[in-house]
Amino acid sequence: MKIKTLSLHPYEIPLTNGHINNGQIRKGTLVNIIDQAGNSGWGEVAPLPKWSAETLDDALQQLEQKKQEIMKIDWSADNCLQELGKLNLLPSLSFGLESALLSIFKPISSEMISISALLMGSPEEIMSLAEMRLKEGYTSAKLKVNNLSFEEAAKAIHQLKDQFRLRIDVNRAWDTSESLRFFEQFPLDTFDYVEEPFQDPNDLAIFPHPLAVDESYPHDLSLKQLESLPTLKALIYKPTIQGGLLNCLPLYEWANKRGIEIVLSGSFESDLGLAHVASIASRLSLSSAVGIGTYHYLSQHICRPALQFSQFFLQIPTQIEPVLQNKLIS
Repeated sequence: MKIKTLSLHPYEIPLTNGHINNGQIRKGTLVNIIDQAGNSGWGEVAPLPKWSAETLDDALQQLEQKKQEIMKIDWSADNCLQELGKLNLLPSLSFGLESALLSIFKPISSEMISISALLMGSPEEIMSLAEMRLKEGYTSAKLKVNNLSFEEAAKAIHQLKDQFRLRIDVNRAWDTSESLRFFEQFPLDTFDYVEEPFQDPNDLAIFPHPLAVDESYPHDLSLKQLESLPTLKALIYKPTIQGGLLNCLPLYEWANKRGIEIVLSGSFESDLGLAHVASIASRLSLSSAVGIGTYHYLSQHICRPALQFSQFFLQIPTQIEPVLQNKLIS
């Protein structure tokens, strides 16, 4: 299959709870691919500022440079990921093109994927959000404690630990000694896992609770070093930042052989991008709840039809498309 048209559609979405996210406007570009038979697929290119290695301009410049090469490829369901790998694309661009192509070649039949809530902000906001998510039926939640005092974090955990399967995200905000002192008050089975508990990732081998690694891999720790972490339970994978299903596959194989969970996480993409993150979980048959709770921090949504949530499940739509008349999309 040759691509007939490849078009770009920039968007801007304000994030809610501006005091949490500094009033940020999330910017990205939707990619639409139409093949010669008229089949259409949508993806999203949206590097996360301060976290992605590339900027949105970097990704779009690379797309412009590679566009003719992309258009000449005879794409198929069998060679899609292989051809993407040959292009050596930036992670966010690889994720966006992959999403659009797989939507055409290997669309997801409507499927329910378990998801985890996201609780962050002030203690009052966390409790308010927790109450809403509980009413909606969520059983898993990530609690971000990096902006809380130790007292506030402990109080929040004690209030929530019997209501959710808690994932605690320290975001490398605490030094090793203070983090160890903080978590020693909790039994080892209190949490689903604790994500990035230390500022220094070289100390992670002494963390006694179930551990999840996010930003420490691959920047600070290799896979060989991860193997030496005795309590490692999960490896967080962010498709927008790390490169979609293409770059997830070798990590999935590595983790699967060692009994380590791959947990997919969003990066404040639009609802269209988040749906594709969930689609990767479906394609890999991942059982861990997907971290796309950022959905609730988007002030507006651009998908048609709207994403359907039922308790702590997302129903992945068979066709993921934006509303082009939406004023957020140009």
